[in-house]
Amino acid sequence: MLRKLLFTLCIVLTSWSLAYAQVGRLQGVVVDKDTGEPIPFANIILENGGTQVGGTSSDFDGNYDINPIPPGTYDLKATFVGYNTFIMKGVVIPANKITFQDVSMSMQSEMLDAVEIVDYKVPLISKDNTSGGATITAEEIAKMPQRSAAAVAASVGGVFSSDGEAGNMRGARGGATYYVDGVRVIGSATVPQSAIDQVEVLLSGTPAMYGDATGGIINMTTKGPSRTFGAGVELETSEFLDSYGHNRVGLNLQGPLIKGKESETALLGFFLSGEFNYDRDRALSAIGHYKATDEWLEFIQENPIRVSGTGSGTYPNGAYTREGSMEYIKNSQNTSGWNANIAGNINVRTTETINLTFGGTFNLSRYNAYNRSSAYFNYDKNAVSKDQTWRVYGRFTQRFPTPQESTSLIKNFYYSLQVDYERYSYEQGDPDHWDNVWDYGYLGKYTIYKTPSYGFADTTITVTDANGNAHYYNNVWATTSWDYDTLVSFQASDKNPLLAEYTSDYYGLYSDPLGHYQNFTDIQLGGGLLNGDYNSAFYGLYSAPGSIQSNYGYGESDKFNVNLSGAMTIGNHEIKLGFQYEQRNSRGYSINGTRMWYLMRNLTNFHIQQLDLQNPEAISYDGFVDTIRYYRRYDEATQRQFDKNLREALGLDVDGLDWINIDSYDFNDNTIQYYDREGNMHVATLQDGFDISMFTPDELTQDGNSYVSYYGYDFKGNKIKGQPTIEDFFTEVDENGNYTRPVGTFKPIYMAGYLQDKFAFKDLIFNIGVRVDRFDANQKVLNDPYILYDYKTAGELMKDRNIELQDGTVVNVPSNIGDDFAVYVNSIDNITEIVGYRDGNTWYGADGREITDPTTLDKGSGISPWLVDSKQRKISTTSFKDYDPQWSVMPRISFSFPISDEALFFAHYDVLTQRPDDNYVNIYTYYYFDQVSGAIGNPALKPTQTIDYELGFTQKLTNSSSMTITGYYRELRNMIQMYRYTGAYPKDYTSVSNLDFGTVKGITASYDLRRTGNVRLRASYTLQFTNATGASSSTMASLIAAGVPNLRSTFPMPWDRRHQFNIVLDYRFGEGKEYNGPVTKREKSGKKPINWLTNTGASLTVNGGSGTPYTAAKNINSPISASTNLLDGSMFGSRLPWSFRFDLRIDKDINLKLGKKDGEGGRDAYMNVYFQILNLLNSKNIMGVYAATGNPDDDGYLTAPEWQREINTQIDPIAYRDLYSLYVNYRGNYSQPRQIRFGVIFNF
Repeated sequence: MLRKLLFTLCIVLTSWSLAYAQVGRLQGVVVDKDTGEPIPFANIILENGGTQVGGTSSDFDGNYDINPIPPGTYDLKATFVGYNTFIMKGVVIPANKITFQDVSMSMQSEMLDAVEIVDYKVPLISKDNTSGGATITAEEIAKMPQRSAAAVAASVGGVFSSDGEAGNMRGARGGATYYVDGVRVIGSATVPQSAIDQVEVLLSGTPAMYGDATGGIINMTTKGPSRTFGAGVELETSEFLDSYGHNRVGLNLQGPLIKGKESETALLGFFLSGEFNYDRDRALSAIGHYKATDEWLEFIQENPIRVSGTGSGTYPNGAYTREGSMEYIKNSQNTSGWNANIAGNINVRTTETINLTFGGTFNLSRYNAYNRSSAYFNYDKNAVSKDQTWRVYGRFTQRFPTPQESTSLIKNFYYSLQVDYERYSYEQGDPDHWDNVWDYGYLGKYTIYKTPSYGFADTTITVTDANGNAHYYNNVWATTSWDYDTLVSFQASDKNPLLAEYTSDYYGLYSDPLGHYQNFTDIQLGGGLLNGDYNSAFYGLYSAPGSIQSNYGYGESDKFNVNLSGAMTIGNHEIKLGFQYEQRNSRGYSINGTRMWYLMRNLTNFHIQQLDLQNPEAISYDGFVDTIRYYRRYDEATQRQFDKNLREALGLDVDGLDWINIDSYDFNDNTIQYYDREGNMHVATLQDGFDISMFTPDELTQDGNSYVSYYGYDFKGNKIKGQPTIEDFFTEVDENGNYTRPVGTFKPIYMAGYLQDKFAFKDLIFNIGVRVDRFDANQKVLNDPYILYDYKTAGELMKDRNIELQDGTVVNVPSNIGDDFAVYVNSIDNITEIVGYRDGNTWYGADGREITDPTTLDKGSGISPWLVDSKQRKISTTSFKDYDPQWSVMPRISFSFPISDEALFFAHYDVLTQRPDDNYVNIYTYYYFDQVSGAIGNPALKPTQTIDYELGFTQKLTNSSSMTITGYYRELRNMIQMYRYTGAYPKDYTSVSNLDFGTVKGITASYDLRRTGNVRLRASYTLQFTNATGASSSTMASLIAAGVPNLRSTFPMPWDRRHQFNIVLDYRFGEGKEYNGPVTKREKSGKKPINWLTNTGASLTVNGGSGTPYTAAKNINSPISASTNLLDGSMFGSRLPWSFRFDLRIDKDINLKLGKKDGEGGRDAYMNVYFQILNLLNSKNIMGVYAATGNPDDDGYLTAPEWQREINTQIDPIAYRDLYSLYVNYRGNYSQPRQIRFGVIFNF
């Protein structure tokens, strides 16, 4: 039924329209400049770079209406017989708004056919303004200190920014939702700075066409093609200005590919922009960094351990690092990174009413990840990450313009179809090994010398000879083991030389193998390492040299999206409607290459560990038997598939008794040592080396201790074809009968439809709409999050409100207990009592009264549900059901009320929802539920919801300035938070659920001063109160760990900045008659005066305000202790200091003429030279502090009396104090330092 309904809905919507596009609209009146009389039938067209994108003619009353228009900046051109051509340059068309622009045309002179050119000025008051936020044009962006979309958004009132980023918007928990040219972004939202035409920051009053966002929306529009060829290049560097090594180069091209035969209009035009960024230091620090001196680092690399002096074992030399062995450096080590961005589009104008646009963006990045623990001794092993995002879209738009004189009820119908596809992929790993996973944990070749061991047998042993005759032996020696190791020799490899040095150094410290390296246990206890071992961090703080920092992994997410929408005018109503379908596919794979050696060691020879005591063999010397030999016992049932495949690859008998030494593998010749049945050592060749296909999925997951994690790939790391079901996970086997455990991709489906009506009623402009979202996680979820196995409900057990127990006792069920309630009993296996019931999260006692503590139902055998099968110990397909698709109905109501041409009231009411992020849970999590520790996800999460109210007023103050005051209230519902499932079976666990709620109350006052003289100012002040029951999905983690119940009290959020200031100030000198800066006159020489600051200006952005909350603690804690903070006051009841950030750009425009020396026939060119200074005052704003002290550089641990005993028991207490004091003064507790950059932009 649902499929039929959706299909019918698609057909209906498609018949009305086929489009989703963020478009604007232009309306106005064409009048005679002198008389004010309307001019009918004037031709009005919009051009972008000389390419016509829309047009119409005025009606009898001079009114014109152009719709739809892609967001951007255009030139408006009006022509009419007898009037001068009128051109208005730079008309800004924002998305989803009506721009009103009247045209005043002058009568044509008899002798002169003139063209009147004027510059567009964004109106101070927009009659169609019903949304909170701002639209920043390319002209403004070009002069800002930072020109990324995030930095532009951070300048808008209501956007929280702690250190220059675009953070929480209007108190919302998450960040912004990004759109690029109408395409919702799932990967990187970075586009070349030169490609940005406008950035719309939408904080409230969200039109019905937008969905799946409860915070703000940042909508970027890139530039379009041009009628003439043009190009530009930008170079930016900080190399000679600071030590951070920032470099950027940008390039853009635009022009026509095909022009019309009878006009200069581009029928096929293009725009292409690219950018490359390189940063030598990606972990900027206002306090600098510390690292080991080169001499000391070289020493501990070559001599990683020393004899402990305690009689046994060793200590790491790095634990003796004192202050004198560390040095201060300004820049982080080995954290460089680069990224390349490309954006482009092609515009095909097939007819006057049909437009076809293709576009896309591409982002590629690679960087070395900063790791706080590795920054001192192990920065050479910083993990490498690569990611790539590309998206393409195609948009088809067809307009059916209605003649202005038409009396038709339905006018100006258009439809559009947009299809887009995006893919984000990533890959990460060790810089030296990357995808060579067997290199990760390999230290070298370990040769084990074995000899069989014997013990005196004090019982009679019966030996049957080849003829079947029995012989009896007493007082003989019998084999007790084939695995008595006498010596382990080590040959270091160059795969992980610093880790191998631990073992080499250990061998060098002890000349006698006895008790030191007779066997693997001796080596590990003494301080040496085996293949697959990790070296310990110094005091649990600093990674030792050579430590592997990352597993190898990769994955990708892609999105296919179809947007269908359309619009028409019916009388006074502008109707928009549309439909959206989106399918995502996410998959991931990772493998712990280091621990694979540990796994192989455990899987090999597992089945021959025991002696075959049933088949003794008498050993005769000169006819005298004094020794009985027991060979290894072959146990086929316990032989692992890896062991079988390894033996087959080595050419050994799969069912043989050869003992294989995995750690003797030699990468140089692919050989492995093994001992045969008689205890003789041999060497075999593993021709193709190790391969992941030698394992089975169950071997790689090892009861929840996953060495491999995968979904959407098979266990080997190959993309799966099709979508396996959950039944396949439990039933599908390979040719050897081993379970293949396929896990499908995460394929959530999102659908939406909307209807929107914008109309005017007297002086009121209404925008009323409704949006309906449908989200289907498209995956299996637990039937009941409290019980993993099949259980019986009260309705299944009851008969006439009675339940008969296993011992025949009949129990009456209270009347308030429903049929679907879970029944809890005294014991899983021996049910003699019903102890309680449960409905969802609500628990009841046996008498039907609600209880708050389910542990009272434990009668000695744990909290026990009445299971269908009391012997069930593994989850099965019957424990799951399909995710219940979530429908969200979201009304959107907004209106504006122009009091006059100089004042405007506006208000709105919105309901917004957003699908849960990352609610995927791998089936392995439930399959190995008993072994899994820590929090697990919840695949049954529902969308979060925000209800938004706003009332605002805009007043024109002067002809160049206005003030807007906005008050808002938001309710945040169904936010995601950690939840402890106390009473769950087979064990309690922590997950997440839609539990959190919050409120946001605020008022924003914004002042907009258009350029007046030299000054342009945009400033805002926001007073905001943000309170919720949780700041993130992990807020309650520490309380849950301390055994605190699931609390639901509200408290301030970490981004609750009560007083927020956002300021953009631009001071600029013009040219020619508009220049009013310093001048040097040269009257005596007869030369022109020098206007020193022509086209020179400075732009300053200021972001800051009062301090944000943190939770203070009564007790002193430390990063390496296991104790829990004790609350001092209330949650988030303390505040950081006030902070402000100033960014400055100083630049100069230079107009050039390329071509002939006399300037005639040349080409206009433009150059901009600028300095960019980020964090102008080099302020060390406090971003974080320690809970007990309130300081960013000291947590109080080193001076706390209660911790002195622990400190003084460290290997070297002085070194420990020195290292700890450096570690605790963390760069992340401060804002980024000042950065200075110089750049040149050249366009022609």
